[in-house]
Amino acid sequence: MKLTISLFFIVITLFGCKSIQPEAPNYPPARKTYTRTSSGINIPIEIPLSVIEERLNKQFRGVLYDDDSYTRPTNDDVKIKVYQNNRIVVGAAGDQLLFTVPLKIWAQARWKACSFCPEIEKQTIFDVEVFLKSKVEVLKNYQFRMTTSADGFEWRSSPTISLGPIDIPIARLLEGVLQSQLTNITKEIDKGVNSAVDLKSQISELWNMAQNPILLDDSSKTWMTMEPKNIQLAPITSNKQNMLINLGLETFIETKTGTKPADKTKSVLPDLKLTPQPAKDFSINVQSILGFTEATAIAKRAVLGKTFAWKKKVVKVEDIEIFGKGDLAYIRLLLSGSAKGELFLFGYPKFDGSNNTLYFDQLDYDINTKSALIKAANWMVGSTIQKQLQNQLVFSFDKEVKEVRKDLEARLKKYTYKKLFTITGVITDFSVKDIYVADDHFDVHLNANGRASLKLDGIDF
Repeated sequence: MKLTISLFFIVITLFGCKSIQPEAPNYPPARKTYTRTSSGINIPIEIPLSVIEERLNKQFRGVLYDDDSYTRPTNDDVKIKVYQNNRIVVGAAGDQLLFTVPLKIWAQARWKACSFCPEIEKQTIFDVEVFLKSKVEVLKNYQFRMTTSADGFEWRSSPTISLGPIDIPIARLLEGVLQSQLTNITKEIDKGVNSAVDLKSQISELWNMAQNPILLDDSSKTWMTMEPKNIQLAPITSNKQNMLINLGLETFIETKTGTKPADKTKSVLPDLKLTPQPAKDFSINVQSILGFTEATAIAKRAVLGKTFAWKKKVVKVEDIEIFGKGDLAYIRLLLSGSAKGELFLFGYPKFDGSNNTLYFDQLDYDINTKSALIKAANWMVGSTIQKQLQNQLVFSFDKEVKEVRKDLEARLKKYTYKKLFTITGVITDFSVKDIYVADDHFDVHLNANGRASLKLDGIDF
């Protein structure tokens, strides 16, 4: 996000960095502090059913069971071979995966009517569809777990073998074989899929990365910092194409211009926090630190040499210095003309969000007791000069706020970071909220509110 420099130049003309602060009486204590609002970034993880289906069809193919003996493992006079007949089909419903496994069963039986009668052998093939279901969940330690169980089967043709005048029903025998093989199949499915989905390493990388300052724009030296609080997990759902794991990152987000913010000790990835619905609304605090020294320099270029008149009296600004104390902005003026000497101008910096203008509330004077103005310039207090100065110190931010919002919206359409993740979002509100006085600078806070989603680009299934 690129913050236009002109936005801050306007503000800097009012505030500056502490240099030599003249003695000004009755500094007020600080009254207000900035209250941060946490943001929710949706992290929808989609596991394509087609990918799971492809993995399973590569894992299970060919012969699944082969009994080529009439006497082993039991003396049943039947040989059986079970093999995959067609592709395994994967569907989903809620937090369950549904598998349809088409199988073909070859069976051969022998029969002798008597001890001296000739032996008769007959073989045949049967089709059957086996149904499996898997409960999908993500544990608090971010482990993906799928638990598969049999959900019945359906014969496509009657499992009997005709040996001469006798039809031998082998359904019970085949069902026993199927049940034993399904146990092995479900274990292999769980093993193959669970080992392929490694959520924890992906989320851990995201968690650690989120705590590093991110340079959004090199030209303006705009940095984004995040302080993640937790990872949330909503109930798993699905659609026709994907299994949906809906995570949410709750974090504080700020952007600052200038030097790179100092690295902080990283917090450890906490356990998943179960929730009916992860937070999706974000509130990005866009912060600019305005140093008093820089502000004073720009303010000099803006008002140095300017004159103000009241009746027949005229004063000229020979020098200006800006600093802050408590919640007040102080402007030290060195005047010439009808009043010569040092004068303090002070007031509360405020912002009108309805029209994006910055102004001073109840602008007033504080005459330095060491200044000759205490006798010579009493006429200035309450004069129209006071109102003239206050009217001069009203600045419109409307154009700049719109430009910053436009730039942020462009970035949120698709912002990719180091092939690790991509953020997409929409802004519903963007405005300058307030100005706060610090020891050696002023903080200008803009807030961008909206919704955003984060896609893990590196995740593989």
